[in-house]
Amino acid sequence: MHRKQGAQQAWLLPLLFILVGVGVRLWQLGGLPCGLNQDEAYAGYEAYSMLTYGVDSWGYANPCYFISWGSGMNVLESYLAMPFVALLGLTELAIRLPQAILACVSLPVVYLLLSRLFDRTVGLLGLGLTAICPWHIMLSRWGLESNLAPGLLLLGLYFLVRGLDSPPWLLLSGLCYGLSLYAYATLWVVVPLTLVVFLVYLLYTQKLKFSPYLAGAVGVLLVLALPLLLFVLVNLGVLEEIRTPFFSVPRLVYLRASEVDWRNLFSLEAYENLGKVLFGEGDGLIWNSLPAYGMFYPFSWPLMALGGVCMAVRGWKGLKARRFTGEGLLLLGLFCAAVVSLSLDYLNINKANSLPFYLLFLLAFGVDWVFGFCKAHPVLPWGGVGVYAVAFGLFVNTYFTTYNDAIAVQFRDGVGEAVAFVKQQGFDQVAVDNTVVYSHILFYDRTPQPEFAQTVEYANYPSPYLSVSSFGRYTFGVDDQTLDHDTAYLIRRSQAQQMEQMGYTVAFFGQYAVAYWE
Repeated sequence: MHRKQGAQQAWLLPLLFILVGVGVRLWQLGGLPCGLNQDEAYAGYEAYSMLTYGVDSWGYANPCYFISWGSGMNVLESYLAMPFVALLGLTELAIRLPQAILACVSLPVVYLLLSRLFDRTVGLLGLGLTAICPWHIMLSRWGLESNLAPGLLLLGLYFLVRGLDSPPWLLLSGLCYGLSLYAYATLWVVVPLTLVVFLVYLLYTQKLKFSPYLAGAVGVLLVLALPLLLFVLVNLGVLEEIRTPFFSVPRLVYLRASEVDWRNLFSLEAYENLGKVLFGEGDGLIWNSLPAYGMFYPFSWPLMALGGVCMAVRGWKGLKARRFTGEGLLLLGLFCAAVVSLSLDYLNINKANSLPFYLLFLLAFGVDWVFGFCKAHPVLPWGGVGVYAVAFGLFVNTYFTTYNDAIAVQFRDGVGEAVAFVKQQGFDQVAVDNTVVYSHILFYDRTPQPEFAQTVEYANYPSPYLSVSSFGRYTFGVDDQTLDHDTAYLIRRSQAQQMEQMGYTVAFFGQYAVAYWE
């Protein structure tokens, strides 16, 4: 009886952290952030198009990669969103749920992974720090397709560690690593590099032995990677485009150069940029981080450094003895993620998304060392807990009170209501301000895919980032010198007064307005 009660009590604190973490990731998810990011909107429209018409916006059935903007977009977010779009309709909530759910699942996985590699205390610290982490909270609350990558890499790592003791789990590791390839193209480099390094380490320390499950995991990974290999060959001109009623490998309008440039590894600027993004105020993109809090709270980096030193010492001892250690495994994963992140051009938080979980592990390890070192003076580490609690409270207060005011312009708050008004009024011609991206109109208008495909006109075809001149009832760009009384105008709120002075009736919606002649 006492043992059972002890086991139940052992889960109370992890459960509390999980509930807090889930709460801040799901509360007001559909309306905070307000509006939509343009990539969110396009991913949502692709999900809607495939669900409703059986093809994506370009007419491909079940593509392994979207053409979308011209130079492509990852597909996994849209496929995962399809069930939610079917249940809830094409809404902000529906397109954000896959990301939010994966982020919530990641919380107990962090606890289980670190508890297995180290002990329950490190697992609990890792869970708590992840639950209140600004980077992970903000990542979970909008539907950028690449934001799925950290959660899938975490699951792949967890199932790999489980599989070292129970090989059937390796199959799930292969599945998660394979699926991650459809979340972000940079992982086409990160995943094979990391897995090869892991394999060498595990064989060297004699922790991994060949088994049918290992072969099966490799097989699962290769099968999932095969369509993307075909995609690369198609777009290099080696193969013809593959287009069937059941599966497609499209040829892009424009093949972008790789974002990975290994020469950056020898550039001091690359190291400075990575340091600023990870340990400073972030990347300057308000949808990724708030400057006052950064990715992990600014005061965390000394503890990360301490955790890294402790891990390095223990990992090196294990390596010399050819003994597997959790420290060695995580440091190798960190090394691979850091190498790829440093090599990226135009670095931001989204692009370096294979790295942050490893840094959280370092932070948990550093905090654990402080707790152990200060056993004789427990007031010191508990004071640190208080600092994190206060920082978390301030972050939550900022995010849930004033953040929408800050993000409203970038996420085009009000466009959805404006488009709904346009449809309700039945305007035949609508001119749209150039600050509105055409993916927002596709999303909120729910434009039929055949209509879009047949009527779309591009201003800069071919291009890696296609600009749409018009489709359906919508044209993009408002020329106030050639206004037409038969056209409604979706404009910025700041333009409304001028339209009113010219005799137009104006309806206001967030950052935007609709002007029309009565």
